[in-house]
Amino acid sequence: MRLHKVVNRVYEGKTYYRWVLSVPPKGVRELGWVDGQELQASVRGTALVVEPTRRTVGGSRGWLPGALAEEVQRKSVARR
Repeated sequence: MRLHKVVNRVYEGKTYYRWVLSVPPKGVRELGWVDGQELQASVRGTALVVEPTRRTVGGSRGWLPGALAEEVQRKSVARR
């Protein structure tokens, strides 16, 4: 896993950055995460905890993670 500092934008001579965390494919598979899935992060002590939100890509709330994965996969296939 690696942390990257990336230029987000330059506005009025000031550079703004964002941080990107690269997660290896094996970790993504083991967690059951899918492309486009919304995640939320929280800091607990000195640890960063990243968890899936309960929202779908379309913005509906209350879906179970398995249903979310199916919905994201269906939308990804439809775009191809």
